[in-house]
Amino acid sequence: MTSTVASPISINRGESLENGESPATSMYRTGKSFAVVRFEESGKGLIVFLPQGAEVRVIGPSCIGACLEIMFENRRYNIFKADLLGPHATPIQPGRTNPARALSVVACA
Repeated sequence: MTSTVASPISINRGESLENGESPATSMYRTGKSFAVVRFEESGKGLIVFLPQGAEVRVIGPSCIGACLEIMFENRRYNIFKADLLGPHATPIQPGRTNPARALSVVACA
């Protein structure tokens, strides 16, 4: 008699990025528009584009290979690691604000 053993697949949300930062606290600003995948509740994936200058927070590894799960405007997306960790996205230090937003506040004051 033979038996099949199935192991559950789990995603380690505590996995760190290549630069040693914790993905749960990593923020990035995109330097150009990037194609990302958003999954609807039905499981259907949609390809959408993040705008240039989008500030995204890394949630952790994605269920898609070579991708990270990110948060932008209270929605989860999946982006290639090479895009987010490459030359067209800049890490945001904790506590820093968007310079354009800061200038608009000063101009209104």
